[in-house]
Amino acid sequence: KTYVMIIEYIEGIELVDMPEISDEVRGKIKQSIYSLHQHGMVSGDPHKGNFILQGNEIRIIDLSGKRPSRQRKAKDRIDLERHYGIKNNMRDIGFYLLIYKKKLRNFLRRIKGKEKR
Repeated sequence: KTYVMIIEYIEGIELVDMPEISDEVRGKIKQSIYSLHQHGMVSGDPHKGNFILQGNEIRIIDLSGKRPSRQRKAKDRIDLERHYGIKNNMRDIGFYLLIYKKKLRNFLRRIKGKEKR
């Protein structure tokens, strides 16, 4: 396999520098992540530092490069809700696998006497 890293300067405003994110921008963020998923990719970390508003368009930066899976796509959607309040309406098998995996992990941590994450 060959891996390529592309570095490009993108003019615009990082979302982390915006005091408030409009519903219009939230919609573009959601659409950009869903488009990534349709093209067989995942963000892996869709926080405010990984999006740039360039004019009227959203640019995603710093993709994880991880192989897409149902669970990773579900994590992207859950993270959109956590970071931006973008509701995750898709309750697919990836969503349930991710949720129950986390619940099982926390249950096992409690049994071992460790703090929950």
